[in-house]
Amino acid sequence: MDPQQPGPPPHPGPYSQPGQPPPPPPHGSPYPQQHPQQYPPHYPPPYQQPYGAFPSPYAPREPRTVPAPAGTPYHRLARTAKHAWWRPLVGTILLVLFGFVLTSLVVVVWVIAHRVLAGPFPAPSGTDIFPSDTENLASTLVLLGVLTPLVGLIAWMVQRRPFWSVASVLNRIRWRWLLWCCLPAFGYIALSFLAGVLVDAVAPADESIGTSGGDWIGFGAFVVPALVILFLVPFQSAAEEFVFRGWLIQALGAYGPDDPNGKARWLRAVFRSPWPGIVVGGVAFASAHGYIGWAMADIFLFALVVGWLTVRTGGLEAAIALHVMNNLIAFLLPAATGRLDQWNVQGSAPWTLFVADIPCLAFYLLAVTWLARRQEIRRLS
Repeated sequence: MDPQQPGPPPHPGPYSQPGQPPPPPPHGSPYPQQHPQQYPPHYPPPYQQPYGAFPSPYAPREPRTVPAPAGTPYHRLARTAKHAWWRPLVGTILLVLFGFVLTSLVVVVWVIAHRVLAGPFPAPSGTDIFPSDTENLASTLVLLGVLTPLVGLIAWMVQRRPFWSVASVLNRIRWRWLLWCCLPAFGYIALSFLAGVLVDAVAPADESIGTSGGDWIGFGAFVVPALVILFLVPFQSAAEEFVFRGWLIQALGAYGPDDPNGKARWLRAVFRSPWPGIVVGGVAFASAHGYIGWAMADIFLFALVVGWLTVRTGGLEAAIALHVMNNLIAFLLPAATGRLDQWNVQGSAPWTLFVADIPCLAFYLLAVTWLARRQEIRRLS
């Protein structure tokens, strides 16, 4: 063969044979690589790029809020991975400041709306802003009701935890459990009425509770105040529970050290208990009202009971149910007897009120505890 002439073509590869499958890849290679990708020596292949070497839009971001670890009791729900010593303190200060600003804004808007819709009104006298007792009551209930979303916002913004973690260990309001708690709350109201009748029957006049009211004012005069009370009292009562049994209990409960072998073991034992928050919340709750003497002792006992039930049942539902039922009766009775102008009158009470309320609160505590055990209500996150 002439060496200048080209030789025969090389043996055709397996892919040039029509109708035949490609040969299996070599041992250890899952796929045939006919044209391996080459990269410049100055840049490693993408699969060798270390994670985090350059910013990537697909890199995972730090979560905005962090819930409490599983198995956390209610009063410790603010003790998350984001906890710092200053967060509960700053949150409490902001809650007071934002609450003042928000309620002031509501008053200004309400006054402007009243002047636009009903015209000017006389200057306020005492604690009353508007000439109508029903409007004064409605404005006060709204001012308190706006605190509920504010508490959740502070928990979300400052403590970096779920918005509704103040409500329960499930980070939400357990509506079914709230309705169940209304049953023993009805029982508490009925038992309180019977105890008041019994005390008034046997106690002297100056030690009576005063269950006898005035005369019925008629349906026409009662319907509007009743609708206002029925619609707004649940928001007002829930807001007070979110502040005094929710925020304060969890704010103090967040300060218990987690290390069981730390130096201040007594500090861990004290603050990991729910009782500092329950007591402080009860004192703040009683101080926020205008009661004195035995009336203040009674409302403080009320705060201790619902505070313990909040921790025991893992949420605010039991406290809200009793608070709503109690306030509905406290407002509806004066409205039905023409004494709505005395809705904000607070002061002293005879010792018989405190003594008569003890078995009623004990009934509610035992009934809710039994019901929570029967319904298998979660106490931990």
